[in-house]
Amino acid sequence: MILVLASIGTLVVGSTQEQFPQAVLSGLRFFQILRMVRMDRKGGTWKLLGSVVWAHRQELVTTLYIGLLGLVFSSYFVYLAEKDEPRRETDRPGAFNTTLYKPKFNNFADAIWWGVNLIRQSCLFLAPYFSVY
Repeated sequence: MILVLASIGTLVVGSTQEQFPQAVLSGLRFFQILRMVRMDRKGGTWKLLGSVVWAHRQELVTTLYIGLLGLVFSSYFVYLAEKDEPRRETDRPGAFNTTLYKPKFNNFADAIWWGVNLIRQSCLFLAPYFSVY
């Protein structure tokens, strides 16, 4: 029922925009992915998922650890490569931490923030795509 209401809401909001097919189809595709989540009264699907995650917890933790190490090392190497580059400031006086060509890395945390955003966006957009196809 929630998916039906959300789909109707997407159709209503999408009909007010100029590019109706693109907005509606992108919204409805997301709701089609959510249809795969099944709910039953006893929670059998979630119990099965929990048992599979528990059985493979070591592999999952190892994967997360390797991914975190890859993120930290790649961000550090990007920071090392770009920290000494000369930068041309923008025309706007007082613009906070902006440059004309690339982000300004003042410290290592600035470099890792871009890596975190890249990983987050990849998970948000690529994981549902590969789970459907």
